[in-house]
Amino acid sequence: MCTYFIPVFAQKFGATFVDLGIIGTVWALATAVTPMFAGYLADKTNRAWIFAISLIINTVATVLLVFSHSVVQIVVFRLFAGFGMGFFWPTAEMLVTDLAHANKRVKEMGRYSIVLALGPLIGPLIGGLVIERLGYVVLFSIASVIIGISFIQVVLCVLPAYRKKAVTIVQHSSGNFRTVRKLSHCYAMLLCYGIVTGVVSSILPGYANAIGISVGYIGFLFSALSVAKIFSYANSDRYLKFGEKRTLLLASLTMSAGIFIIAVFPSFIAFFFGLILIGGSMGAVFPIANSLISRHFPHQLGAAMGSYETVVNFGNAVGPYIAGVLASLMSIESSFMMMSVFGVLMILFATNRRTYSNTSRPVVDCSAAA
Repeated sequence: MCTYFIPVFAQKFGATFVDLGIIGTVWALATAVTPMFAGYLADKTNRAWIFAISLIINTVATVLLVFSHSVVQIVVFRLFAGFGMGFFWPTAEMLVTDLAHANKRVKEMGRYSIVLALGPLIGPLIGGLVIERLGYVVLFSIASVIIGISFIQVVLCVLPAYRKKAVTIVQHSSGNFRTVRKLSHCYAMLLCYGIVTGVVSSILPGYANAIGISVGYIGFLFSALSVAKIFSYANSDRYLKFGEKRTLLLASLTMSAGIFIIAVFPSFIAFFFGLILIGGSMGAVFPIANSLISRHFPHQLGAAMGSYETVVNFGNAVGPYIAGVLASLMSIESSFMMMSVFGVLMILFATNRRTYSNTSRPVVDCSAAA
């Protein structure tokens, strides 16, 4: 409901594109440094508790936005929110992966992603209407209540039922290092992916506002992005038949094309089609990359999910700041043109054969010892 409108909210206090980049960067930087620690804790403790704590942090961080009256305050509050999301994403993915059968992880992650994307599908539409009629304070208040309800659901339903799965084999840190090195091209691709998606969520709303698109239509645009992601998630099983490498190549090409269209044609229609392409590629990269990485960390799901989120969120941290600086030095259109280059780099990194060397090997089921 409120994430995509925070850049527009900051512009009310005179935020420049550089400021929007900083707001996006501090949030993403916090989400980048937290997942590895969250993954470590999740491997040692009850993952459902970590998930519940993340919801508490996010509730408080959203409430604090109600009391913000400057760009600096928004930066601080978004930093705090980033720590909450840094715990949220990996633990949520671990809970799904932990409970799914090894041979059905891509399918279950696709289902999880569809459910998760339904919020960003409906939320921006509602958020835009709330802002136009009631203002930002009411929007942030409603959003915090909804997150609080999620926390209550976790306490009543998830915590009493979830039990940590037993794992009999633990990979040593030296093995983790070799695995990370082996997947270096995959992580490089995900870094570029994170840069592009970070710019889309942090800079694009301000870009749309600057060319005269209303908050209601901005909400519609990001709902369209979610529709494309949901459609792509729903076809996650078919990606395996099509091939991991070919899927990631096609997704990288599509993402680069989407950013390029947004850069060259600054209009509502171009933004709509560009975000459809970007959303479709996001829905393909997420389940395939998650499955690919978790297969190489069969007995340490926390390390696998934490490494994925860390790399993507470092990209989310770097991208908005680069885009904001380029927009101040040249133009916002030129900034987005430069971002399409990272889509091209995704294509180059996705072609590395070494990343897919274990594709045909059976996946070890971490839950078999439960």
